[in-house]
Amino acid sequence: MSDGIVYLTADFTAATGTQTTATIERGLTATGPWTLLATIDLLGQVGSFTDTLAPYDVNIFYRWSGFPAGAGSVIVQGPFLETSTGGVTLRDPLRPWANLELSFCNTMTQAMAEMCGPIIPALMWVGLGDKTYRADANLFDVYNARVPADIYGVRKRLDGSMKVLSKTLAAKDAVETFFAGGGPVAIHLPPVYGFPDAVVQPGDVNETYLSEDQRRAIRMWEAPFTVVDQPVGPVQGTVCANWCAVQATFPTFAALTASGYTWGQVASGVAVCPSGEMDGFGIGPFGDGPFGDGG
Repeated sequence: MSDGIVYLTADFTAATGTQTTATIERGLTATGPWTLLATIDLLGQVGSFTDTLAPYDVNIFYRWSGFPAGAGSVIVQGPFLETSTGGVTLRDPLRPWANLELSFCNTMTQAMAEMCGPIIPALMWVGLGDKTYRADANLFDVYNARVPADIYGVRKRLDGSMKVLSKTLAAKDAVETFFAGGGPVAIHLPPVYGFPDAVVQPGDVNETYLSEDQRRAIRMWEAPFTVVDQPVGPVQGTVCANWCAVQATFPTFAALTASGYTWGQVASGVAVCPSGEMDGFGIGPFGDGPFGDGG
């Protein structure tokens, strides 16, 4: 399964003028329609961007528009294809190293009986709770009128909840770490759920022991959520692609130079990540989560 993350670099040095910023948009064709993702600063007319919420199983394209505009200041890249296994993923747009991939059991009874395996899979998707589409309205009584005044706005997208099962202490820690950031997260479900990819803000997270013998690691996690817009902010580094890993791999500048790697390869994670692992530093702040140099 792909990690649902696309690492992009655009070079505007051949364009007319000197571009200092660029907007990045995503679309399903090379001609759009386009959805704005971000506006970033360019360094030496070169920009890097990490799309941490790339949709699965469809071709996607990106359009860079450099400013000040000039001939050659629009760059279209793609197609990119992030493939899924038909499972469930929970993704943190700003902390992609904490993402969770969840498996299935046929029934909750099987999950609790550990018939999916004594340890593996250690993380399983249990399901969604009921959905509520909240009204955004207020009613005010009007003197000597039989009906109140009605002030209303568009109905909220939905409120709901999700349940996840963890079966090992390591899996428990992974779930706790995933929710620890406190911000919006993304839910990706198979199409059969009829629940399109959405960014949600989780509420209080509840951890429940499922055995009276609390030495057994199995836990149920439930969190209410509200659908929100995608957060805007700097993306933290990933498990292997962070500045601590660079320093450990290349303790001196001379060691990096001798390796033959470029700074672009360092920034993409190729220089320090094992083959096939998640890579890419994102756009800052240099992996300052628990795997970075600021955590």
